[in-house]
Amino acid sequence: MITAGGQSFATWQDYVSSPVFLSQGLRCGAGSRSRESTALPVSDCSLSSTSIRSRYAPEGHAVLRIPVVVHVLLSSSGEGQISDAMVQSQIDVLNEDMRAIPGTLGEHGTDARIEFFLASVDPNGKPTTGITRTTDDLWFEDDGNYYDALAWDPQRYLNIYTNRASGTLGYVPDLPQGGGVGSSSDRVVILWAVFGRNAPIGPPYDLGRTVTHEVGHYLGLFHTFDFGCGLPGECHTSGDRICDTNPEAAPVYGCPASITSCEVDAPFHNYMDYSNDACYREFTPEQINRMRCTLESWRPELPDCVTLAAASVRNAGANPMAYSATPPVLGGSTTLSVVAPGYATAVVAGHAAPTSLALARGKILLVDTSSMRYFQLVLALPANPVSLPIPNTATLCGQVVYSQALLMAGSNYALSNAVDLTIGE
Repeated sequence: MITAGGQSFATWQDYVSSPVFLSQGLRCGAGSRSRESTALPVSDCSLSSTSIRSRYAPEGHAVLRIPVVVHVLLSSSGEGQISDAMVQSQIDVLNEDMRAIPGTLGEHGTDARIEFFLASVDPNGKPTTGITRTTDDLWFEDDGNYYDALAWDPQRYLNIYTNRASGTLGYVPDLPQGGGVGSSSDRVVILWAVFGRNAPIGPPYDLGRTVTHEVGHYLGLFHTFDFGCGLPGECHTSGDRICDTNPEAAPVYGCPASITSCEVDAPFHNYMDYSNDACYREFTPEQINRMRCTLESWRPELPDCVTLAAASVRNAGANPMAYSATPPVLGGSTTLSVVAPGYATAVVAGHAAPTSLALARGKILLVDTSSMRYFQLVLALPANPVSLPIPNTATLCGQVVYSQALLMAGSNYALSNAVDLTIGE
């Protein structure tokens, strides 16, 4: 017997096809907020707006890998049991959708270059499967502060809990922009019967894509229909704050051949609508930009860095080997050194793109100075090595900074070799 919305249902199918489920929007229990907490900083992916920037694009940037712990909550009768294999299947589905993996249901989407994996090390540094199991009838009903007792550091792990999910298929307490990031209540809650591939609830919500939807909220996305049709020409500050999702007045259930909302085609193939699992197809490029911005701005310690820090030397033509640097370590530093006898000044700059541009008299520019600049130092030669701190921000993992020194002596100048700096562990 299933109880939700004050009513009882004989089967899951009776429940998900009932007026209670449809009228109360129990596909997802996440709420919509339109204003920031005043305590939170402004960012490019706030509750009120989205700024699309190349720094948040997945192309050319590191894959962000997020450790997950799944807390399986059980009733004393054994309801809610989920096998290790089913847990892993859910992680697989989430990655298929986030990475748009060919040959899967997610293949028609856009690759976010965000991946999830069951944690292999717990907060105490001990080996783990990334799965916990707890029997407690109150907690299984999604009551009581179970997360205070069970949460692994929410700054470093995505905590997913499976239980009755308060009568919904799943929810997050709030978008990260709304507050609570890093508190024990910062979590994703999923109805145990929809968790995993071929989940026991059966069609149409048995393909594990409720988790994809809720993780979208966890990474800062609104529903496609939140705040209605929005304002014409103001799609980054109204509606779902995304311009490449068509405006939508209300959620779409099922999987229609087509349906119109706000005088355009409704985006019911989007993971952030309410359609059937099999109908889901995509996150859009702008949604991915916002998710990656959310990781950088609101969850900077969450991604797990697996890239080794490196400093790779490039040289060409007559460029002297005057410039060197140490590998830039997250939370540490990189040390830059210029040794160039006969030159009085060195200007060392790091940019976002490499190049190989021949200049006059054998000089070759190895860094694209028209790309975004990360740093610039002016050194009076001879100079002692200079240390630059590297923020302990996991979203920087794998980022490459292309650097080169301009050497000057009066009206004479030369270009040093390049050092390509890969930020990592």
